[in-house]
Amino acid sequence: FYQPKGSHPHDHDHSQVLPNGLPRTCCESTDEEKLTPEQKELPKKLAKIVGKDNVMDGSETNTQTSPFLKGARMGKGAALCIITPNSLQDVVDAVQLIVDADCVVIPQGQNTGLTGGSVPLGEADRASSKRPVVVLSMKKLNR
Repeated sequence: FYQPKGSHPHDHDHSQVLPNGLPRTCCESTDEEKLTPEQKELPKKLAKIVGKDNVMDGSETNTQTSPFLKGARMGKGAALCIITPNSLQDVVDAVQLIVDADCVVIPQGQNTGLTGGSVPLGEADRASSKRPVVVLSMKKLNR
C-alpha cells in the first residue's frame, strides 16, 4: 500500500522534528534569525556605554575572544558579544540594557574555570536556551 510522504503519522522531516512530534530546537534556524531587533542592536548600544573598543563579537572564538569564551579548565562556547567595562557605572548601565533585550548575562571574573560557570555553554548545551548570551568581563574593574 503506497502512502505519499507526510501522510503517515510516523513520516516526519527528521531533521526538524523529534520522534514525539515536537520541533528540534537545534535545527530551527541560525542564531542570527532568532534574534529580536533589540538583541541585534544590543552590541551597538553597549558600545555607546562601554566604548566600541570594549565590545567584541562573541560568535566565533579567535585570539581576541578566546580568553572570554573558553574556560581555563573547562567549557567553551559562543556569545552575542563580550564587553569589558571600565567602571562600575558602565556595568550597571550595561546590565540594564542586556536584561531589557532579554539576554543572558554571564559575569566573568578571572575566568579560572573552577566551576565552568563563567563561560558560555557549547552549541549542544545551548539548544535548550533561546536567549543570547553576553559575557560581562570584570577584569578591568580589578585595577
